[in-house]
Amino acid sequence: MIISNRKHVFALCQSARLLGVVALLCSGVAWPSVAAAQRGEGPLVLRAPVSARTLAMGNANLAINDADALFANPGMLVNARGLSVSMQRYGSAATAGSAATVTTVGSMTVGVGIQLLEWRAPSFGYDEALRQGTPRLSDGGVVDAASQAATIGVGRIIKGMRFGASVKYVQDRVGGFNDRTAAFDLGFAMPFGPGSLAITAQNLGSGPRIVDYETVLPRRFGVGFGGGMFPVGEYFDIGAQTQLIVEADGFVRPAGGVELGYIPIEGVAIVFRQGLRLPREPDEPLVTAGLGVTVDRISLDYAMEPMRGGRPVSHRIGFRLK
Repeated sequence: MIISNRKHVFALCQSARLLGVVALLCSGVAWPSVAAAQRGEGPLVLRAPVSARTLAMGNANLAINDADALFANPGMLVNARGLSVSMQRYGSAATAGSAATVTTVGSMTVGVGIQLLEWRAPSFGYDEALRQGTPRLSDGGVVDAASQAATIGVGRIIKGMRFGASVKYVQDRVGGFNDRTAAFDLGFAMPFGPGSLAITAQNLGSGPRIVDYETVLPRRFGVGFGGGMFPVGEYFDIGAQTQLIVEADGFVRPAGGVELGYIPIEGVAIVFRQGLRLPREPDEPLVTAGLGVTVDRISLDYAMEPMRGGRPVSHRIGFRLK
């Protein structure tokens, strides 16, 4: 049994490392597009991290198997169950949060969730706030703003493959101006070695128009691999997530993370997480980290983004029920 587990862990690490190498090579080609990418992609809530657990792993989430799969890849909904809730603070000026629940309905898996962001925009500066992105939300402003997305998704196994789709009702509000639109995600996943290979297309559709400024949805195409937790010895488990995202303007963004769980007694785990991603937005950190505590089916998670440019560290806490 130990030998088999070691083989699974070795295969997981090798696959994750291979995908990570390819991602880094591709990112070198797309690096010149960083400056061109700072345009108005909205609603801003769709660019915020989806959960504390995934943020701690560099927001690598295309192959996760908890309720937050609804926001990351509806193709993984078939594997997901339970409830997930999390909240993040950007200094004292902005708050983001999300909640999702997933259940089985007949032959399908159905997920329902919501993402919220409240912040303060610069006066008449909605377009500037979108270009700066979430790391600078802590700067604040003088205009009350909010961004919401309500999502419903379905997943189903067809001939051993996992397929999923979701629709989002999204809205941005800045002062007395607001607009709303719909966005769509498509997802696919399949067993691959000790984990899952995942593919997704996110945020398809047209963006809202605010204060005569027309946004574009933050469209993404991604491939990822992940799995765990797998036993390593008597007291430790290990898991990993890695992904490669191609954004609408061709920018290639790799990300990955690992989680190491220590199990002092049966049913209790303390999980340490570390993430690495290619920064895209101004003052976004390269490294993220966090930890979690799991007791039976209940997990409490914490993650941190050590923002650059002298901005305060952003903290996120989360609760998951399997």
